[in-house]
Amino acid sequence: MKLLDNALDQDTPDVYYESTSRYFQLILFLGALVSNIMFGFSLSPITKEISSIYGVSQTWLQLLSVSFTLFSAIMIIPGNILSEKYGIQYNIKLGCLLTFIGSLMALLVNYSFWWLYLGELVSLVGFPFRLISASKFTANWFYPKNRIIIMVIIALLFNSSTGISIKIPLFIFGDYDVELDALNNYSQGRTYVFQLMAFLSGIMFITTVPALFFFKAKPKHPPSYSASEQCVRENYTKAARMLIKNPDYLKLAFAFSLILGPVLLLTVQMEFVVKPFGYNLEQISNVILVGVIAGLIGDVVVGSFVKKLGKYKIVLQICNASTTFFYGFLILSLVIKAHWLFYICYFFVCLCSSILALTFEFSCEISFPVSETSTIAYLGLVGNGFNFLQAIPEILILQIGTELTSIVTLIIMFGIGLFGNFISYSINEKLKRQQVDNLHDTKQNLESQCDTD
Repeated sequence: MKLLDNALDQDTPDVYYESTSRYFQLILFLGALVSNIMFGFSLSPITKEISSIYGVSQTWLQLLSVSFTLFSAIMIIPGNILSEKYGIQYNIKLGCLLTFIGSLMALLVNYSFWWLYLGELVSLVGFPFRLISASKFTANWFYPKNRIIIMVIIALLFNSSTGISIKIPLFIFGDYDVELDALNNYSQGRTYVFQLMAFLSGIMFITTVPALFFFKAKPKHPPSYSASEQCVRENYTKAARMLIKNPDYLKLAFAFSLILGPVLLLTVQMEFVVKPFGYNLEQISNVILVGVIAGLIGDVVVGSFVKKLGKYKIVLQICNASTTFFYGFLILSLVIKAHWLFYICYFFVCLCSSILALTFEFSCEISFPVSETSTIAYLGLVGNGFNFLQAIPEILILQIGTELTSIVTLIIMFGIGLFGNFISYSINEKLKRQQVDNLHDTKQNLESQCDTD
């Protein structure tokens, strides 16, 4: 209660309001976020084809598709320090610059495949700089009551751009036959890869360059007390110690990674999981499209329930349990080789696992007065670090390329998700940030009534 008492003792502005330029800044932020996702996931559905065209090991390509988790874990702390000391605008601009440079490097792919690989890595380095800024950006520009909706919009774009980025190469490659192209020294395949990189670099230009010039960290006037200068946050150097001592935050971080990690890994490794069961590139493309649609619906549904109920924990628990339930039936659909059932189960897995916005906002509530950037940074550190570790053995198992290894991999991921469910049930819902904002709103209303009287 000391936190709340100190907050109420502060002299604060009479009125908080949203800036008129908030939606322009939101568009810039969304562009910055989508650029990295679309470029970073672009090789996921065509790793086997790329391996043949350029004569590189599939393992290198599989590791690249999940290496964003490793780079996120490594770069999150520097990104957090940069944001806390100088503002999130530097995070956004640095991330955009790295992605744009990486996309230009990838254009040299037909001189050497490793230009593409290096370009992807450069881009991935910039990924955490933007993602950890999401909740801070939302808090800086929007009213507390609108935060979950804005985070839903961010999550919508995050999920849709992930699916679209996987869909784009499948669209460009079409019914490409790598074995037939081998007779022509893979000339057609090399052309397709260059066309893909050129298309993506154009998108990177459109989405990153405006943010480099026009993005701002916050408006001149805050939309809430918790976003104002009067609200003193804990120094980022103390954030790690505070979060480690916060059992609810740790439980949420682990539950988040244990539930969402297996779903994300399934998506980026979809080709290796389902090809042993006879799925071709077109069918894989359709599966991914189903997942994108489900994710969009899920973000809206989950966000609406959180806003209506004003509660995070119960919605999170329902999502987690439902995700694990349908994941189990997804495994069954592969065992009995029912393609139609696999589509349905994957749809509901993606729909129910739309917990990104919910988790980000929930973590900021229970970790207050730690700043939003530090909260999301360490959430990503725990989640991405663990996801990378779990991905390594699963990728090695999938390398064998049989139906059995696909099933074994999915069972492992199912078990991980099941464990995440148990962790999420013990989280205490303490909405500290919301409580402080509500108390300040009440205080201002009382002062206004007194002035009127």
